[in-house]
Amino acid sequence: MSAIDASVVIPTYNGGELLDATLKAIFSQRTDKRFEVVVIDSGSDAATLEILRGHPVRLTEIRNSEFDHGLTRDLGARHAAGRFLLFVNQDAQPADEKWLDAMLQPMLDDQAVLAVQGGIRERDDTPRFFWDSCGPRFYFTSESRRWIRRHHGIGFSTVNCAIRRSAWERTPFGRMATFEDKGWQRRIHIDGSEIATVAAFVRHTHDYDYGQLKKRCLEEGLGWHLVGERYSWWSSVRDMFVFGNYARLFVGLVTGRVRKWAEVVFPVMRPRWVYRGNRPR
Repeated sequence: MSAIDASVVIPTYNGGELLDATLKAIFSQRTDKRFEVVVIDSGSDAATLEILRGHPVRLTEIRNSEFDHGLTRDLGARHAAGRFLLFVNQDAQPADEKWLDAMLQPMLDDQAVLAVQGGIRERDDTPRFFWDSCGPRFYFTSESRRWIRRHHGIGFSTVNCAIRRSAWERTPFGRMATFEDKGWQRRIHIDGSEIATVAAFVRHTHDYDYGQLKKRCLEEGLGWHLVGERYSWWSSVRDMFVFGNYARLFVGLVTGRVRKWAEVVFPVMRPRWVYRGNRPR
């Protein structure tokens, strides 16, 4: 049996101060579990490497051109020694000192549970996109809702999750340019009992400009394509006319919370970009 109970696997690239905050929160966990932090860095700048070397992490460096969302996380898992694998993003900061214990508990209680999905909430210490970057405000389009409905209310995300090592060994992520988490979920999903949810959460936020938003939505469309989720032209048109979005936009404009063009066009352009990304040439 492994001497390490859990391995926290983090892919990093130019993580800066948010990565530092994430690592500090992880190493501040109040737990009797033996854990390690495994970092796979894909060509970060000197400042980020200095941050990483200031924490007791197991660091593996790869070229930026070698990064792949699925294979890089598999590499981290192979370098890890823990019986349980926790995956978090570099800017996803555990909210409290009991996060690690809470993430592992469902798998300790029930051998049938293969993975655990933790919560993701917006940060309050960085600029925040008006439409958020997680939850139904951002993921209002119908392909997201269909996926969650078919998968028993869970959209699996490696922003904050845990996987039993034996389950990962049977079903690694594999090569995935994006949506490695949904691809894994699709492959292990049977009746919804495989993945448990917990209240333990991380703080994670993006603030997009127009170009960043377009890139994000196109990549999501591609991700849905990779996991077999089709998003039709008619669905995209219907999603452009979600009345509640325009009511929220009006309030945001009146109150000054809508600050930039990307936030203004989001209700119309997200469906269009996801549709385009869903049909790669």
